Amino acid sequence: MSLFRYVRGESFLYKLDPRVKILFSIVVTTVAAMTVWWISAILFAVIMALYAFTTDVKEKMKIVVPLVLASFIGTAWAQSMIVPYSYLQYDFGEVHFIYAFPQAFSALGITQANGTAYVPFLGYVQSPVGLTWEGFLYGLQITFRAVAAIASGLLLIFTTQPSDILRSLEKSGLPVEFGFTLLLAVSSVPKVLEASMTTLNALRARGVDFRPRGANPLISLINSLRYIVLSLVTIVILTVRDAVQIAIAAEIRGFRASRRRTYYREIKMSRIDYVALVLLIALLIFGVYLSGIPGFGAVPYNP
Repeated sequence: MSLFRYVRGESFLYKLDPRVKILFSIVVTTVAAMTVWWISAILFAVIMALYAFTTDVKEKMKIVVPLVLASFIGTAWAQSMIVPYSYLQYDFGEVHFIYAFPQAFSALGITQANGTAYVPFLGYVQSPVGLTWEGFLYGLQITFRAVAAIASGLLLIFTTQPSDILRSLEKSGLPVEFGFTLLLAVSSVPKVLEASMTTLNALRARGVDFRPRGANPLISLINSLRYIVLSLVTIVILTVRDAVQIAIAAEIRGFRASRRRTYYREIKMSRIDYVALVLLIALLIFGVYLSGIPGFGAVPYNP
């Protein structure tokens, strides 16, 4: 399952100092949060272009593309329902409803018109509650900020050894315990996904079908839920077993035995790292400057 693990490469991305790549993720996230949505879209496009310099690009796209699509669909769908109607009028001028819910849904924060609005198949309705096309567009704009941060974070994981991330955090002045905890949190996500895929594939190989089928839909649904619960138990067991192995390995190698640690390979900044550092600082300054210009800063609601 090399799909979720670091694979060594020879491009400049693999030669950059891990601290520079961590700073890259922070700067991209900060600039995307401060500026208008199309700046985030440009950053996202640039980051996706950088994936061409990674090893096994097609394999990495199997992870990045589903996450990006899920973010687009989920955020756009959610924002199309909860954006305040007054904000949509301010930002887009005219608001078009796609579908209307019962009036009681307004208590859940669903978008509600301030007056009469047209709803497809229902005509003009007084203060309708439901999905809006402008809310969906706003959700897409917000998503560009999220996917830019996600893509930059995954690029860091794909092009950096976990041990290098730990060393870079320690050299930056962070306590080794904090860096080790952060590293475990980041590395545990792909391990859980790998355990999930292994468990589900094993069940499918044994003839388990997770889709409800059969003459009695209720019994089929109950069986599917039972298989899912059993899968979760197996995934938790595999995850805990892996955590125990990590704890034993850390204990054997004398983790926290001394406040001062030495490493076989030291991390040093090179010329390309300093060039990248200057570019990142310039990008951050440019983003802060743009955020102060009317029309280029983050929108006032839910930036």
